[in-house]
Amino acid sequence: MFRLARPLRRWREAEWWLWFRRQIAAEIEARTAFYLLPLAMMAGILAIDGLGWRLEPAMLLASGGAILGLTLWRIESGLARHASIFAAFACFGAASAGFELSRTETVIFSGEATVRIEGRVLWRDRDARGRLHYLVAIEATTRPTLSRPPNRAELLVSNRHAPLPVGSSYRGLVRLRAPSGPALPGGYDFAEGAFFEGIGAEGFALGPPEPAAAGENSLSLGERLIDLRLWMSDRIRDAIGGGEGAVASAIITGERTGIPREVDAWLRAAGLSHVLSISGLHMALVAGFAMTLVRLFCAAIPRLTLHLPAKKIAAGTALAISAFYLVLSGMDVATTRSFVMIAIMLVAVICDRSAVTLRNVALAALIIFATTPHALLSASFQMSFAATAAIVGGYGSFVRWRHRRAREVQDGPFVTLSLALFGIALSSTVAGLATAPYAAYHFQRIAPYGLFANLATLPLFSFWIMPLALIAVVAMPFGLDGPFLVLLGKGLTLVFAVARFLYDHLPDDPTGLVTLAGLFMLTAALLTACFLASHLRLLAIPLAVAGLISGRSAGERPDLLLFENGREAALIDTAGDLVPLHAKPNAFVLEQWRRAYPTPRGATAPSDLAFACETILEPVGPTKGETDIQKPKKPKALEYCRARTRSGLRVVWTDDYRRTGRACDEADLAIVARAIRLTTCRSGARLFTLRSLRLSGSLAIRRDPVAAGPILDAAIATTEVEWNRHRQAPWPEAWHRPATGATAANGDETP
Repeated sequence: MFRLARPLRRWREAEWWLWFRRQIAAEIEARTAFYLLPLAMMAGILAIDGLGWRLEPAMLLASGGAILGLTLWRIESGLARHASIFAAFACFGAASAGFELSRTETVIFSGEATVRIEGRVLWRDRDARGRLHYLVAIEATTRPTLSRPPNRAELLVSNRHAPLPVGSSYRGLVRLRAPSGPALPGGYDFAEGAFFEGIGAEGFALGPPEPAAAGENSLSLGERLIDLRLWMSDRIRDAIGGGEGAVASAIITGERTGIPREVDAWLRAAGLSHVLSISGLHMALVAGFAMTLVRLFCAAIPRLTLHLPAKKIAAGTALAISAFYLVLSGMDVATTRSFVMIAIMLVAVICDRSAVTLRNVALAALIIFATTPHALLSASFQMSFAATAAIVGGYGSFVRWRHRRAREVQDGPFVTLSLALFGIALSSTVAGLATAPYAAYHFQRIAPYGLFANLATLPLFSFWIMPLALIAVVAMPFGLDGPFLVLLGKGLTLVFAVARFLYDHLPDDPTGLVTLAGLFMLTAALLTACFLASHLRLLAIPLAVAGLISGRSAGERPDLLLFENGREAALIDTAGDLVPLHAKPNAFVLEQWRRAYPTPRGATAPSDLAFACETILEPVGPTKGETDIQKPKKPKALEYCRARTRSGLRVVWTDDYRRTGRACDEADLAIVARAIRLTTCRSGARLFTLRSLRLSGSLAIRRDPVAAGPILDAAIATTEVEWNRHRQAPWPEAWHRPATGATAANGDETP
């Protein structure tokens, strides 16, 4: 035993071990252990929202408090103390996520239904095509009366009508459906986002709503603020017009509905889509411009500057303006997160503390995790936090170097301008590299030319667009905002020109799927590089290399992709190209599939796969209460399509339930796009129906090289989580007889 102890002693006394202890001592001196607190809360939130663990939040909160109390009382220092505090804050994070789930009472609609609704208009906006979008709090449903009506629904109304004001009643016939799940395994789940936003259904109106009654809308304070936002949005769009007006409205009031698709595509491809949502950039520019104006005003009055702290007054004014900006923009999660960060920095200025520090970034993360823990899993938070941490941790070093240089060397105008441009390029590069893994994981795009776009447009936003936006808002109550809005629109025209040039002339190829393991490795590399103070930050290099190697999805491409509505399907041929089922597929679903499974470069040969379809006309007889002499209904065209995957699997798709048996006999994969109750084929083929797809979500199907049968990858891992429980509810949507005794009809009944 003593012989074993000697080599161990030599190993501990080795030079590298001493070096490692010195680095740990440097970390302790820099007090970087504080950064473990948000990481611990992240771990707890991931356990609840990511892994689906369900524990009593009160018990978790009590456990965390007990661990923290015992740690502070009994454990003086060392690794055990840090580990105990980490465990306590992990319990706090899990408790925060649990409490959020328990207080979120969103009822997500089950299936689809045509129904008359009555509710209260909470919000409305107009899109680029002039169609109105409403958010309605549903109060009653009739014809049929639904047993599980959603709390709120987003509705699209294409019919011309007088816009209903916020706070008025919405009455009309609508087609409702549940928010869709992921388009493919690992894709974004729209139902999860809708659940936390309180939106239980989406749909469209079948005709204009009934006109609002005069004097019926007594508005609450929140509704008055929404009404103010809508009035400002309309005024901004009318003053500027076109896509510039829509984007100006988005960056001032947060209303993004009217942005044209082509403008959205230009900005997304150029890496400028972040300007469309009110984020940390907008908050920082507004607060910074407000501080500058107030300090200039104070400097113009020397007596005021001598007796009052001008810097603190400017910070307080900027904080108040930022708070107004938050309320004006609707206080969504992304904007609130940005405000929390800016508020912490401004309060630090008021308290004579350093504003731009990693400790403030970590503190903002703690506040966000305590209030809106589900934001951790959103792409907007991940990209915003990564960019902020990278800029503060990396670009902050450059800023400190410039300040030291300014005290020692008096630079000329050329050097000062060059350093300023270099700083903009450096911040854009650092932020772009930090956000690239998350953009690739969530959107399968990284905008490789975003550096050039941000370098060209950031001065426009900093010195032209956002200052004019603030001045226009201040001048709007006096009717003097018109000239400032017009000039703002000219600045956005230049931004569009840059984005369109990059969109037209430079490639923007999708990255394909990125593995979760690779994302975790790259996240660990980012956190290590930003938050460690010693040479241990060099560990970020091997972590980044490991993330790049493991991030690329090396799995075999599926043979067939099937969307959860059963009506969208696509084969992937030997060249890697997608062959959709229909000649006019759903563009949104197809775009997601093509980003996840991009066609390899150089693959120009025509596809060797195709669906062969035949059309059948379904005879329609008179319904109950009708006679043969009444106007007959138009027969419905049904399809029966055959195909063979590149690995040889036979596929049959049909929306004619009467041909289910034939489809089972002719296929290895039989897809019946109807809600039939049959679950298996007698022939042994795999049967997919709207009922089975409702539980599994979208599917990626490939052939097992050993057993020669199909392997299914489902988008919905479990229906037990709160935003997927509606998939277990009765379907088609249950209804009951209204209290008046009127007969309820279900237009959605399927065999």
